[in-house]
Amino acid sequence: MKKIAKIFFAILLFCFCLNNFEVQAKIDDLIMDFEELKAKFPKKKVEEKPKMPETKEEWEIEAQNIPLEERKIEQKVQEFDTKKYNVPDIKYAFVKYNYPQGTRGVNIEDITKNLYSYPFLVADSEYKYVAYPRFYFSPDNNQISLDFYVEKLDTSKNKTKRILEFEHMQKEREPVVEAGLKDYYPNLFKGLILVDWSKDSKKLLIKESVGSRNAGIYKTNLYVHFMPNDVESSKTIKLTDFDNDIKYYFLDWENKQIVKYRYDIQPLGFNDENDNEIIAICWVLDKENNKINLGIWGYDVVEKKTTQYEKMPNISINGVFLRETWN
Repeated sequence: MKKIAKIFFAILLFCFCLNNFEVQAKIDDLIMDFEELKAKFPKKKVEEKPKMPETKEEWEIEAQNIPLEERKIEQKVQEFDTKKYNVPDIKYAFVKYNYPQGTRGVNIEDITKNLYSYPFLVADSEYKYVAYPRFYFSPDNNQISLDFYVEKLDTSKNKTKRILEFEHMQKEREPVVEAGLKDYYPNLFKGLILVDWSKDSKKLLIKESVGSRNAGIYKTNLYVHFMPNDVESSKTIKLTDFDNDIKYYFLDWENKQIVKYRYDIQPLGFNDENDNEIIAICWVLDKENNKINLGIWGYDVVEKKTTQYEKMPNISINGVFLRETWN
């Protein structure tokens, strides 16, 4: 009887082991299938977060102020799949800025959306300096104001890269003229734009427009920025004498008080034969809003002399800006 029990137990043990082998084989097959599936979908790499400072000493090191000129600004360039999309090559060309003379403006339609607008940069004819405004919008009182800057370009680069790689925030910069930043009036508009550089790249004629965002422009002021040697030794003057000379002329010689009318000056640029003289057209609006031409006027910014012209002098065209062209 004991012998039969041992044989029966051996048979049960054999069957149990056989079943275990089949189960293990199935488990191994599942493991292989899982490994193959996992290989098709590799695990995404998790970016390591920067370690936070744990001690006061570590925090002081992290909190040190890095000078602006030493900071690196990473510019993300959008990449396109050239197999799916036909992306044309971008090329650049320099274009004369002040043409037609005295008509150049800036487009700041994006200012209400972005709260700022940075128009294009205008270089001098030697590509050593650049002039540009930076507009700001205050939505709480519907006001536009701005700064105007004149800065050096990196002459170690080619002309195109001097413009493309110029970074305003890479250095602490001082504006040569401010307009509206210290004022707080509802709907106030103040704009500064470059009229043109002089031929010798030593002077800039700047136009300031003052008005209301509801009623339009009602006043124009002119500035000349002098750069005898470099940006650091530069200065800016407001051409109030030029404005007053025109008013006094009509009051003394024609007995007309043009200040009672909507009076304006349209600067055209620098006289091609006299690089120190700016040329402008003056006009007023009568009671019926008819535009009346008050003649062609010149002002020598060195001799501080005003001249009235019967014939339009030749106006030089000096400043250039970079424009994209597509093939």
